[in-house]
Amino acid sequence: MIWITATQLQKSFGEHVVLSDVSFELRQGEHVGLIGRNGSGKSTLFRLLCGQMQPDGGTLTVAPGLRMEVLEQIPYYPPGTTVEQVMRTGFAPLHDMEAQLSALREQMERDSSPALLQSYDRLHARYESEGGYEQDLSFARVATGLHLEEQFLARPFEALSGGEKTKVNLARIMLANPDILLLDEPTNHLDMASIEWTEEFLFHYKGTVLLISHDRAFLDGTVNRIMELEYGKITDYAGNYSEYMDYKEQLAELQQRHYEREQKEIKRLETVSTRLLGWGIQTERLSRAALSMRKRIARLRENQTQRMRQNNRRIRASLDDGGRSGFDVLSLKDVAVGYDGKKLLEHVSFELKKGERVALLGDNGAGKTTLFKLLCGELPAMEGRVKWGVNVKVGLMPQNLVFEHPERTLLDTLLWERRGLTAQMARDRLASYDFLGEEVFKRVADLSGGERARLKHCLLSFEPINLFLLDEPTNHLDIPSREWVESVLEEYEGTLLFISHDRYFISRMASRILTVEQGTVHDFHGDFEAYQQAREARRQAASPAAQAAPAKETPAAKAPADGGRSLSPLRQERTLQRRQAACEKEIAALEQQLLQLKEEMERSMSDYEALFELTQRQAALETQLEELYEQWSGFAEQLEALESEKEKEQ
Repeated sequence: MIWITATQLQKSFGEHVVLSDVSFELRQGEHVGLIGRNGSGKSTLFRLLCGQMQPDGGTLTVAPGLRMEVLEQIPYYPPGTTVEQVMRTGFAPLHDMEAQLSALREQMERDSSPALLQSYDRLHARYESEGGYEQDLSFARVATGLHLEEQFLARPFEALSGGEKTKVNLARIMLANPDILLLDEPTNHLDMASIEWTEEFLFHYKGTVLLISHDRAFLDGTVNRIMELEYGKITDYAGNYSEYMDYKEQLAELQQRHYEREQKEIKRLETVSTRLLGWGIQTERLSRAALSMRKRIARLRENQTQRMRQNNRRIRASLDDGGRSGFDVLSLKDVAVGYDGKKLLEHVSFELKKGERVALLGDNGAGKTTLFKLLCGELPAMEGRVKWGVNVKVGLMPQNLVFEHPERTLLDTLLWERRGLTAQMARDRLASYDFLGEEVFKRVADLSGGERARLKHCLLSFEPINLFLLDEPTNHLDIPSREWVESVLEEYEGTLLFISHDRYFISRMASRILTVEQGTVHDFHGDFEAYQQAREARRQAASPAAQAAPAKETPAAKAPADGGRSLSPLRQERTLQRRQAACEKEIAALEQQLLQLKEEMERSMSDYEALFELTQRQAALETQLEELYEQWSGFAEQLEALESEKEKEQ
């Protein structure tokens, strides 16, 4: 059954065309991901669907009698309304049915006609099927799943931050159980456990879902169709995000082959037309044929130029790794840190080695950003020792990007921050971060979140950094920008320590996991997939029945890069190649550490205690190296098996 139909929707703001010819249908029970660059018109389309705006042209039809909820819209509540009261307004349809049932019972005391009894039975059955007798259970399940504690539930709604209000509104919508859900970035402001729980909730949700998200793992775990909004038009793809990417990659290969064929055709036409024009001095017909060929060449080149503008607007950026640091980059031993004399974290001990890529995970408020402030020198250690390695140069990409002079243009910002740059040098650097043409004259205050992140990366690109601290580096970025960040960081040869809730990003970048739990930091040596599997095993061993999330039918939380769905051979091959490459980097770093350790041992031959400690470190490193070689070998075997399967298919 078709629930929403859009036909040739058009919407403009002044001369800026946002939607030019948007047509699609949404059917009952479909889960659709709406993707596109920031500013492509996704939120505008949502406002049209929920009636906040009217289209300039085309038609939009929603089937009558359906209940629709929009995450973006946060209703007004009277002062003093608590979080729990706001959430329970999601049960309003059930409360209306309760009132109707009560009225029918009063009527039945005076009138026991079959028609009245049937009306009561029908309404009672609907009330029961929609969870009327399970309101408290549903409330507890949602509150637990989203980590909304009793103290938080009692707070006044108007006193919450914007992010907290959005989270409560998401909880209200879940309890409302509408027919159609429109969700604009539902994972913003959620920690990883809440994201995974929300993913499971939506996976089991029976209604129709249209969601805007830049979280690729979340899209893989929740949708069965992708709609891409680009240049004012919608393109439809069956499947989740990984399947969409497979199709796009295959399409890119086809386009490349088509481009190569066109180049050959252009070359052939140029050769023939040149000859014909030479002969056409005496033959008018040949001259006309040659001119016709030249027009065709011009059309082919124009089409290629348009495709290049659409497909090849890429950011060509890199980071200065700050020169070689020592292999021991950072060491924390029994460190405590906090505010106003109160310890937020204590007994924190870990080491960072050169070239490591470490994800720092934990619930919101656990202390991840506090630890970053310690490492950046904004907070002193209350206890313990923080030891820095040789030639370590720290750079920070904060979560909240603040610029000292937001009234300045991008060009002026670079010229002010980097004295000695010429205007052309500044424009060239901005162009490498995808700020082209007149965009360099935009005010910093007018930039979107993603543009601010690009500008910050641009400013940091001038800094020599060999320990890069990133706090939610993909927040506010659209998918192409996230992929750009990943490509830049993959080429970066320094050490990375980053906070992120983006499972796709963590899976691609991290080879080691630090978790902030119960006031301290725990160390896990292994990639994100191994960490997820170990965490799931601990959960099941502890109390599998205590999970608040709906019963799992798919291991979505175990494989962040694909949401638990099976990867196609192409994506599987690229994932294995990426992990093997990361493994090779770790092997090279460990081998270098062992070489350095051997030199230290030779210098310490007469110092028994130092030699004993160095021998222990050597044994530990050799064990790690053996494990990495086993991992590398496993990846190689899987890649060989995939190659064999491809050969059989051919």
